[in-house]
Amino acid sequence: MLSAGEVDAKIRRLFTSNRAWLSYLLFGAAYSALFALGVYTDDNSVLALAWPANAFMLGMLVRFPMLARPLGWIACLVGLAIALPIIGFGIVEGARLAAYNFGVVAIGYSLLSSFSRVDQRLERPISVFYMLSAVVPASLYAGIVGSILSGRVFTIPATVNAFQYRFSVELLNQLAFLPMILTLPQRGQWTRRLPLCLHDQAPIIVLIVSAAAGTLFGGLATLAFPVPALLLCAISYRVFLTAVLTFAYCTWTIIATLAYVDLSNLNQSLVLSIAIGRALVTLGPLIISTTTATRNEVLDQLRYLAAEREIVSNELEHRIKNLFALVNGLIGLSIRDNPDLRPLADTLKNRLVALQHAHGLIRTMNSSSSGAGELTSLKALIGVLLRPYDGRAEEHLLVDGDDAFIDSGTVTLLALVFHELATNSAKYGALSDPGGTLEVNIKRHSDALRMEWIEKTSRASNQTVASDSGFGSKLLDLTIKSQLQGSYTRNQTMGGLSVEIILPSKLFHRMGGR
Repeated sequence: MLSAGEVDAKIRRLFTSNRAWLSYLLFGAAYSALFALGVYTDDNSVLALAWPANAFMLGMLVRFPMLARPLGWIACLVGLAIALPIIGFGIVEGARLAAYNFGVVAIGYSLLSSFSRVDQRLERPISVFYMLSAVVPASLYAGIVGSILSGRVFTIPATVNAFQYRFSVELLNQLAFLPMILTLPQRGQWTRRLPLCLHDQAPIIVLIVSAAAGTLFGGLATLAFPVPALLLCAISYRVFLTAVLTFAYCTWTIIATLAYVDLSNLNQSLVLSIAIGRALVTLGPLIISTTTATRNEVLDQLRYLAAEREIVSNELEHRIKNLFALVNGLIGLSIRDNPDLRPLADTLKNRLVALQHAHGLIRTMNSSSSGAGELTSLKALIGVLLRPYDGRAEEHLLVDGDDAFIDSGTVTLLALVFHELATNSAKYGALSDPGGTLEVNIKRHSDALRMEWIEKTSRASNQTVASDSGFGSKLLDLTIKSQLQGSYTRNQTMGGLSVEIILPSKLFHRMGGR
């Protein structure tokens, strides 16, 4: 007796098996219909350009690997055999057509299947060239075998070389059908891939209007009218919809050729040249579309990373605030039984609060910060960063010179620079020396802003070791040279340290407004 779970599993396997057989049946039937269509139109001077069976089979085998099993090939072979008596071909002609069609598909499949799944789905700009590298050898085979079968199976116009004709017809159909099949959306992604609102449909409307305008204009120039609109669609839509529109463009080209070429005095070479030219033109929109899709994916990843960084940054800021609050609380607890130390504790708490405010400037400004158009005083910025040390006498800590105003992006970078200099000074330099002095001079020139950070100490300093190597030096190089496009020099003496920073004047404003 089977359990309920085993019964369900058996039903699922049976259903999956039945669905697979249905897939093979539909695959073979579709191939049979397209094969018959190609043969029926072979006598028409223009419609003979349509030979879609090979491109359809190749695309389905690559897009749906389940169909590439032996049953998939057998289903197409059976479909071809069923179509033979309908189109009036015998066994010999059928064998020749099978060698032609299946040879083309086998060559194309062996090459396309060797590429990664990403390239098979045309998800990278280079993928279009990989597809072309598989399609061209398959078309060469079609040209060679088709020229051998000329007159026996195929009707080749007298004005065209047999090899050139079959090669061009195969390449035209592969380039028209194959991208559309390879980029078929997965189940559940159709609504995301299709333009459902009027705003998204605008490029398609422009394409239709341009085709109609070309039709009214007349002549062979008609074929060029939709090209700009097709490029607009490539920029606006995903690869699948672009492939569908390029297929529609190729179909419209054949229809336009029928309308504007004198069929009674037809130059088949001209028709073939127009058709293959239109097919090659469609490579441009495909490359643009894959490039745009790749760019959009990168932008989505960057947005995700930015959101993730913002979450981590907020959590880090929250923990740092808690740490400052914890230290202030510990100071309060420590002096509870020593009221004589309260003045010292108050001073220490005030400096911790100031240090917390200075640390807040290091964090990248977000939407809750000052607006993007608001400017900040450079002197005020330096004052906030040095506030933890403002208990020193005025002559020991001085910010002097011209003021300048900076936007939010420059505020963060300069906050990093001066916070690093102040931290090093508090460890090794003037801010760690009771007799030391720190002076910041700002001088604005026509083409640059010059800032001098001058430290003087009453004792020898080992700040060189801390400044010339490690994180601090890398931070200054990255921030000042790479991001702010400026320069800096550091001079160490026995009596202190001098850092000169020169930044482009375009980063600053003279007044607190634009």
